[in-house]
Amino acid sequence: MTQRPLLLALIFLGGSIAYAPPALAQRSGFIIGFGLGPGLVLYSSVPDRESKIGMAVDFHIGGVIGDSFELYYVHKGTLFRTDEVGVDFIGLGMNGLGFAYPLNPEFTINGGIGMGRRDRLRGGNVDSDESGGLGLVGGVRYKLSESGRWGLGFDITYGRPSPGFNTLGAQFTISVLSH
Repeated sequence: MTQRPLLLALIFLGGSIAYAPPALAQRSGFIIGFGLGPGLVLYSSVPDRESKIGMAVDFHIGGVIGDSFELYYVHKGTLFRTDEVGVDFIGLGMNGLGFAYPLNPEFTINGGIGMGRRDRLRGGNVDSDESGGLGLVGGVRYKLSESGRWGLGFDITYGRPSPGFNTLGAQFTISVLSH
């Protein structure tokens, strides 16, 4: 379905990292970040295809390796209301190992690989798909403040939480970062 655009995005992301000029160290040590904003998710299971708008969530926690390379656990996705009987919300996205690298003092690219997620929230309980297929993320973050604590992020996620079920999401978040 979306293999060619994802492959092109990953090639672009890899090339950006390989040919990026060295950036000044902006962070060191422990990092944690959380962001919220609007999100759009497209999902399909044979033969249905749907799209939903919801709340995008971005969470990461980890550290800085060397002068500027961030390595962390990441969880990104979109949460939306559903008509499914007994289910209040559905969350689609990914979680796994993520990274970020500053291209210059204002822009940072990020990516990640892990497991695709499909979570159902039922009255405070979370029910997740157990099979957990591939999950990918790629995006950029723009520094909104001189301190670097506020960022504006745009991410594309891909997930395959179970065989025959694919998700593609776009998230636009305002994040608060601590380092």
